[in-house]
This record gives sequence, structure tokens and C-alpha cells, in this order.
Amino acid sequence: MKINVSLVVVLSLFLTRFSFAATVQFQHPSGYDSLKVIEKVYLHADRDNYYPGDDIWFKAYLIDATNGLLSSNSMNLHVELISPDQKIIDSRVVALNNGLGNGDFHLSEKLNSGSYRLRAYTNYMRNFGDQLFFNKEIRIINSLDAGKAFSDSANFAKTKLEINFFPEGGSLVENVASMVAFKAVDDNGYGQNVSGEVYSSTGERVTEFRSTHKGMGSFSLTPLPGLRYFALTKSRNGDSLKYEIPKSFSKGVVLDISKNQVNQLSLIFKTNPETFPDVSANDLSVTVSIRNIAYKTYSFRMKSLNSFLNIPTQDLPDGIIMLTLSGADNIPLCERLVYIQNNEELKLNVETNKSDYNQRDSVSIRLSLSDSSGKANGAFLSLSATKVIAEKSSSPFPSNISSWFLLESDVRGQIEEPSYYFDHSNPDRLKDLDLLLLTHGWRDFKWKYENHYYLPENGFTISGRIREIFSDIPLKNSRVSIGIFKNGNPIVSIVKTDTSGRFRLDGVELTGEAKLIVSAADTKGQSKGWVLLDSINYSPAGTKYCSTRKNLLQNGNKLVAGGQFFDDTQFPKSGIIAYIQYAEIRNSIQKRYKLSDTITPGEVVITAKRRDIPDSPIARSHHYLLTNDPDYEYQVTPESEVFNNLGQLIIFRIFHKGGSGMTGLLYNQPLVLLDGMEVGWEGIEFLPVAWIERFDGVRPGSPAALMWGARGRGGVISVITRTGAPITPHHSIYNSASVRLSGYDEPRVFFSPKHHSTLDADYKPDLRTTLFWEPDIKMENNKDYFLNYFNADNPSKVEVIVEGITSSGIPVTGKTEYEVK
Repeated sequence: MKINVSLVVVLSLFLTRFSFAATVQFQHPSGYDSLKVIEKVYLHADRDNYYPGDDIWFKAYLIDATNGLLSSNSMNLHVELISPDQKIIDSRVVALNNGLGNGDFHLSEKLNSGSYRLRAYTNYMRNFGDQLFFNKEIRIINSLDAGKAFSDSANFAKTKLEINFFPEGGSLVENVASMVAFKAVDDNGYGQNVSGEVYSSTGERVTEFRSTHKGMGSFSLTPLPGLRYFALTKSRNGDSLKYEIPKSFSKGVVLDISKNQVNQLSLIFKTNPETFPDVSANDLSVTVSIRNIAYKTYSFRMKSLNSFLNIPTQDLPDGIIMLTLSGADNIPLCERLVYIQNNEELKLNVETNKSDYNQRDSVSIRLSLSDSSGKANGAFLSLSATKVIAEKSSSPFPSNISSWFLLESDVRGQIEEPSYYFDHSNPDRLKDLDLLLLTHGWRDFKWKYENHYYLPENGFTISGRIREIFSDIPLKNSRVSIGIFKNGNPIVSIVKTDTSGRFRLDGVELTGEAKLIVSAADTKGQSKGWVLLDSINYSPAGTKYCSTRKNLLQNGNKLVAGGQFFDDTQFPKSGIIAYIQYAEIRNSIQKRYKLSDTITPGEVVITAKRRDIPDSPIARSHHYLLTNDPDYEYQVTPESEVFNNLGQLIIFRIFHKGGSGMTGLLYNQPLVLLDGMEVGWEGIEFLPVAWIERFDGVRPGSPAALMWGARGRGGVISVITRTGAPITPHHSIYNSASVRLSGYDEPRVFFSPKHHSTLDADYKPDLRTTLFWEPDIKMENNKDYFLNYFNADNPSKVEVIVEGITSSGIPVTGKTEYEVK
């Protein structure tokens, strides 16, 4: 690149001034099929309960819900920590690489006790409201207020009984036998065992019913014309309770679904004589939908009051599907949810080399996949090993990656003991899961345009517009220099404005923080216009408060966001006391030895010492140039403001004042350093002079230039920006803007100490609650995977949980426990 020597000195307007326009997170859809992709995300956190000052470690899995495979549709995942009063108190933007990412939060020492929430979503998910957001509640236990914060949670009343009835397919039809599912819940929305009898409006006893799992059950009913039906049962107090069963219709079609012996879905369509002429005249269609996306459609014609259709399941992905029967005019007649399970034998095995250990012993973990189908050649996993502070009295079947991806994220409301339905040792799990699908219903994934479309984020976007300074007239074809400066990794790009004066740079991959500098010039290279940046701060989705679990269940037609939530009625006082006592002991020892929850590396061996960067600007410049005797030096003064930009100032000074040999810098491709970073001429050309402290240079061929090798053959220019107050400018600066830019979170590495030394001088207490965290486990070619770590101090039970997804899109989880004596 040769620098144009032509010089036009123009008085510019100086002072660091710029404006932010509204946040650009969405645009109108343009040629994009919104229903092609539905994303789901899951976070595996190292544990559920934390103390102030602890670290939360998490692994993220993003999948395409249509096939269950890891998704690359979005690269940016927004993860937030939400307080009990529904305020976002910390957030991260996690970089996803082919659907995988990890991160962490460090909890403030000042946090009060309470139920907090981890929330994760992509920008693209917001097109569906918050229906696809992942939510996980965590408890933070502060020994100063934990008793008060959780004391009321275990005293909710469980006296009121509510029963809802759900005819299979959606409606009852007169003179047609139908299965009616039901669910009985208490005041807190938890399933309660119930039994009773069904009576007609004439007082005739029709049938009896009894729940089989979590208040759910079913019975058969053939409604007669003109009659209503009621269920009678008794409350815990012995009071008689009466519930109305949904009314029947004179016309309609009933759908009955079961699985036959050859692993096919057997569909029976039943109707009455009054309806048969209407439905037999034209073909009907059955659509198989997966997450609201039509997967396959079958056509048939009813030739009798009972018609049959078999659908093979081997080509359908695991998870929930919806079957919809539609008439000739595509009006739905009935719908039914069904769970597909093709991969029965896949199991993730987690084994320790011993069942009992001593404190600070080495622990060896072996991971293996048991898979007779040959579909799990590889898997991406994360592992946590944590102390059990208090025995869990809550569900033995908590939410996990399998229950979330295959069940919870697809149905309405919260699911009790969700992983119960994925426990292969449970012979009734699929039968009970069918009842669950009949009573919970499909979650609404209707596209919510609301006049905008949230784009998938793949990196970060720098955008804005350039306008005239004294009138709101856009400047088209302006040359916009965008520089993102981070030590050792600068990004400099040149973009043009469109006819409306807008510019945009997409796909910026930045980790951590950097300085953003945007400068504008006209087609002749003169600094011109007013730079108006769009907001670089992401506007998060709104938070929603849910006071009890019952508020999170289906309420009529109201749908609520899903996630992992505690059964607060099962956090007993004994558990609270155990956590408080452990916290007090731990806090005392931590203060004495100045420890944290996560032990950090101790001794660091220094293999090389970095050259310290001097404080003074002149010394810094010489430091970057690798010489204390540059061929040219210039200290920026207020008089330098007569130059339109830094490029003009450098050209003028070197061409007119640099002396013999220095003009070679202008006719070659000099190496340009901005605060020690190689940025190229385009990275500094349009910077305002008032932002610059000084610049120095070495000519081509000089010994200092030769130290840079081939990169310095055209000479070197070092530019130092101001770190303190800039020169007080004579005029405002409009053509440039500079702000701090935040990119992806820079995840920390979990450090696990190796307790080899037995010397008393080396002893420090090890009070970690999370003993080991490994977010990046990759199993390949069905080979076993081994990990090692060391136990901490104090006797305890340790729980090891592994979660992840196979390369073929099957979510897997495994766990084991051992004792530390």
C-alpha cells in the first residue's frame, strides 16, 4: 500500500463527541423461512446450591430441534444470572463453536440468600417469545440470612385438590368411545393420588377412575346425546368434590393411538353416523409435526366408522411428535402428542476405581457408552464432581439434558420428576409418559413476528450511520474505518456507507474487551461527517417473576416458560441447618488461610521474563520500535489541530520536516504500530489528532527497521494514543468515535489441585465444594474416556454427574456416587 502524498490541510472540528442510535437487534424478515430452524439450549451447571463468593461453572449445548444435532445457527449465547426480585445481576456472552460453549460466574460476597435463576438463550430464540429459553433455579445460601430466606418455603398448604380432564385427540364425540386422561394437583401444582367415580347428569354411575402416577390416570367414556358427565371424589378432609368433564359434541372424529408389536404407531379414527357422510366424501390427512414443523403427511379416506393407519417410527427422530388429523379444507379435526423412542439401549456409564476413598485421595473416573445400535460413535460431554452437603429429600429424578431436550422444552408447564420418564430401569415410564403428554399439552411455538425478526448472531456487529454535521442529511459512499484494538490482535476494516448513510460490519469475533475506533472520510479521503454509532450494548429479554411452582403450570390456555425449578416444599429445615453450619465452618477457615471456593494454581515457574512496558509515552514508543534512537520523533501539540486527521499530520511532518531518508516511509508500505499493535496505515489514517500523544519512526533499511525482518523493510511508524486527558481542542470532533467494546466472555480454566506433598509447610485446607469440573470431554470411536482428580478435606459423599450429547444427536446422562472417609 502506498500513501498518497497529496496534502490538503483543513481545519477540522474536534472534541470526542458521538451519538448512539437505538439498539439494532432485529430486522424485518426478507426471504428467510422462519420455521426451518428451532433452536434449543441446555446448561449443565456444576451444582444447584452455592455460597456467596463461590464460582458457578456451566457448559452450554445448542441443538437444532428438528433433528437433535448440535447447531451452528447461532454463535452467541446470552447467559444471565437473575436475582429473586427478577433483576439481571450478571451476564455473559458465550461463544458457541458448533453448538458447544462454556463459561462461569463468580458470585459476589454480598449476595443474600434466595432462589436465583440461570437463564440462557440466543437472540434468534426471541422470535418465539421466551418459550424456548432455558431456565435453571439455583439456591444461594448466606449463613447470615439463610434461615429466614428459606424458612417459609416448606409450609405451603396441600389441602385443595384440582382435577382437569383431557379427552384424547381434543374432544368427546357423542356415541364414540374415547379415552379421557386426567391430572389431579394440590395447591402447589404437584400431582396427588386420587380415585373416584364418573356419573351422568341422570345420576347413573358410568365408570370409576384411579390415578397411576403423579395424579395422572385415564378412563374410557362413551358420551350419550344430551347428557353431561361429572367426576366425584373426596378431599383429604373427607369432603365430597365434584368436577365437570368436558362436554361432548354431536359431530366429530376421535383419535386413538397406540404402538403395535412391530414398532409402528397404530392410529384408529372413530366417528359416528352423523359425521361419517361429511368425512368420507374427501381424503383426510395426518400430518406428523416435530416442534411445529411438518415432517410427513399421510392421506387416506374413511370407509367406515372406524378407520386404521399405521405409521413406521424408525425414520422419526427421538422426542415428542404431534399427529394432526385435518379435513379436506385443512381444518384440524383432532391432535395428539406421542413420544418416539428409537434408541432404547444407549447408556452413559460413569465408574470410579473405588467406592470409598480417603481425604485427598486420587480419584479415577471411567466413562463409556453402551450402545448396541452403533449410532453413538462419539459424544460431547461435561462432568462435575461435587460434595453432597445435605442429603437430598427432593425428587430422585431431577431435570437433566435428556428430559429437557426430549420432553420439558416441548410441553406446557413444569414436569415433576422429569428424568423419571428416561430411566430405562422403570418398566412403566413410557406408559406414564403417554399420560403426561395427554395432560400437559404442546407448548406454543408460534412465530411471534411483532413487526420484527431477531437475527441469529454469529459474532458481533458494528453499525451506525454517517450524516452531515449541521443537517440530518446522510452521507453515502463515505469511507468508514473500523478499528478494534486488543493487545496482539487488532482488527481493522474499511466499509462504505449506503445511500442512507448506514454502515455495518458483521461477524466480528472478539473475546474480552477492546477499544473500538470508528472514523469517517469522504470519497477524496478528507475526514468528514458525524459518526453516529448504534448501541453496542445488547438489550436483554425481559424477566418474568414466578412466585410458586403452581404459577408455572398450565393455567387454562396460558403458556409459561419452562426450565428447571426447585420443589421448595422439599428443602427441609435439616438441609438448611446443614448448609449454614458448613458455611460457617468454611468461612472461618477461609478467612484464616485466605482461601476461596476454587483453589487457584500455587507455585508458578517463570521460564522467561517479559520486558516491562514503560510508563512515559516516549519510552513506550521507543519500546515498541525496539530502539531508543528513532530516526524521527514528533510530540503532538495543540497547534497540530490544523490537520484534518492523523494521516495528514504524519504525511506533512515526514514529507516536509523529516529530512533525508524519511520520505521513503511515504512511498513504501511501512509497518504501523498503534500502542504496540500492528494495525496498518488504514488503522490510523483518519484518527483525530487530539487523541494522539506522539509518533516516532525509523526509516527503511535502518538497523532498527531490520530488527523487524521482512515486515520492517518499508520502515516502521509507532503511534502512541493519549491515556489521560486529551488536548483541549479548538473544535468538536464529529468524524470519529471511540468506545470500549465487550466481546465473548473469556472462560476461566477450572484448577484442580494435586495433593502429592505431605509436608506440613505445604499444607493448606482444601474446602472446595466442587471437586472437579471438566466441560470439554470428547469421546470418539466408542473408546472409553478416563479422568483423574483429587478429593478435598472432610468426610462427605461425592456426586459425579456427566451430561452431554452424542454426535448423532442423542442426549445422554450418567451419574455415580462415592464416599470420602
